[in-house]
Amino acid sequence: MPRDRIVVDGLWRCLCPLIDVATLSKPFHQWTTPRPPSAPSLASRSIQWRRQHSLAAAPTNHEIDRTTEPDTEQKPEPGPGPKKRNTPEESRIAYLARLAKRSPWIPDAVLRHFNPKVDKIPTRTIYAALKELQGAEDTYHPVTRLVEYLVAQRRERPNAALYESLIKANVSKQYGSAKVAAQLLREIHSHSVPTTPQIYHALLEVTAVHPDYLLRAQVLHDMMNRWYALPPSAEINIIIGLLRDGQYELAFSRLEELNRAPVNVPTWLSDLFLYTFGELGFHEETMAILKHRQRLVDIVKRVPPSPNVWQFLLDMFSRDAFYPGVKLVWDHSVAPSHIHPPDGVLLRVLNTASMHGDVALAMGAIHVLSARGVKLSLHHYEALMHVHLRHDDLRKGLTVLCIMAKAGLSPDLSTTRPIFQLLRHSSQLTDQALALLHQLKAHYSVPPAAFNVVLEATAAHGGFKVAFDMYRTVRQVCITGPDLETFDVLLQHCTLKKSMSFLEAEMDAFSLKPTKSIYDHFIRISSMQYNYDAAFRYLGMMRDRSPSNIPESWWMSKHSAMALLRRCVQNRDPRFGNLFGECHRRQLLSKDDIKLLMSVKAQYASNLEASVSHVESFEEEPLKATALVA
Repeated sequence: MPRDRIVVDGLWRCLCPLIDVATLSKPFHQWTTPRPPSAPSLASRSIQWRRQHSLAAAPTNHEIDRTTEPDTEQKPEPGPGPKKRNTPEESRIAYLARLAKRSPWIPDAVLRHFNPKVDKIPTRTIYAALKELQGAEDTYHPVTRLVEYLVAQRRERPNAALYESLIKANVSKQYGSAKVAAQLLREIHSHSVPTTPQIYHALLEVTAVHPDYLLRAQVLHDMMNRWYALPPSAEINIIIGLLRDGQYELAFSRLEELNRAPVNVPTWLSDLFLYTFGELGFHEETMAILKHRQRLVDIVKRVPPSPNVWQFLLDMFSRDAFYPGVKLVWDHSVAPSHIHPPDGVLLRVLNTASMHGDVALAMGAIHVLSARGVKLSLHHYEALMHVHLRHDDLRKGLTVLCIMAKAGLSPDLSTTRPIFQLLRHSSQLTDQALALLHQLKAHYSVPPAAFNVVLEATAAHGGFKVAFDMYRTVRQVCITGPDLETFDVLLQHCTLKKSMSFLEAEMDAFSLKPTKSIYDHFIRISSMQYNYDAAFRYLGMMRDRSPSNIPESWWMSKHSAMALLRRCVQNRDPRFGNLFGECHRRQLLSKDDIKLLMSVKAQYASNLEASVSHVESFEEEPLKATALVA
């Protein structure tokens, strides 16, 4: 017996609005609704209108039938095999299906096909569905199909609601386009369709995803002429579009204006600025945004920045050693243990604190590293020593050197540069540093590097004689005695052969082998003596003791070479030719150096010119011209 039919009239729709949604949500794959005889002519006119304009740029019914698969397709039965992952298309359909359940005006049937009873759905219901679809994700095709259906089948004239839906659909990152939105705006003007603020708001949203400076400027100009106000959402779209356009100053200026207005600015917008400006290195602007965000957290109890934001900002600020930013992030996130930065970032924080003399920040970074069990190296202690010396705390700086030696590290002359920079400004500080070393000897084993830096500063202030007297007390300060750098410091200021011989004997007593730098000092000092044959002897020893893993043997420095070459010129030494040839082969001397050698004694210029002629790679003509000038 057939069931009674329920007449769905206006009263039904008033009492149960979901009756139309249930009808739209039924699955179908093609249009089977019979058309009136005049339908072909109306459809042809509609299709011609769509081809001339971009309002309903959706596929025609025939195209929908070709691009969709029939629902009668045989589906495989579920088996015990492994569960397959959903494809992107299946995930999109599942999302829109959930969206249809949450909102009564979004039929899930518009995802791929149209319901065969769609003609029974009121037009106002379809318009309501279009309105709701505007705020959903990935609804480009459902919107264009519904608009195409309204124009082709319902014979709806182009109006502001349809244009707004199509413009909103172009917000899609994959299918949308600012050019299409601009074309739709031109059609609105050409067809004299009344505009609404919502149309311009939709255009601004399109330019936020697909930046178009001209379209944005035209929209703002039209809105100003029509006295349309800009809501906060439109302002946000303008700001995002400016960011995408690379107009960072304008975007930051509009953000400041928005922050001053009595509106609730979303936190994700400030996070977007923090990430963008932080990556670009606009640290002053990033700090301004971050401080405003913190004021909102303290006063209005807004949501604070996430740990990811704090971590990113600390990484960017420490990368560029931006101290105010590093200090702010450290106090608000690392000190309360909200984030735990990696060791590399902590090292950059330590270096930043060292550069700006922040002892508390430097000690905080050291404590975090120590708590992790990280073995501190030379670069950690060097930064810690530097931060103390920024406050002229000489005692703590020398103490750090002693702690380094206690930790099994070997500081050298390069480690003590901050201490030397402080000591060289005052001889009184040098005496104070020596007294501090005697005090620290009672608690630590003073390393030779600590004694060497004080010895270097003493030689800079008082010369070799004062430094030599201080050297005699080295065993009273350093239990291990002097090292090679101790003798290198003394030999830099030494000019007498007697003192050089004493230091050479001291090195033998401590079983220290001369280095390249020490041999160079021996050659320079020997060249200053009446009998300079020892300089050639030290030069031979230097070359013989060169490491075997280097392509070129050791050779003296330019300063020592010039001293020895001058003596050879003055004494008409026949060894000058070979010596000069080797220096020229190593590209040690410049043309100015040659001029200086030739000006030592004009009467020996002929000897110099004859020796230079044996060097095949040297240019003869410039040398002759130089000899004439000399």
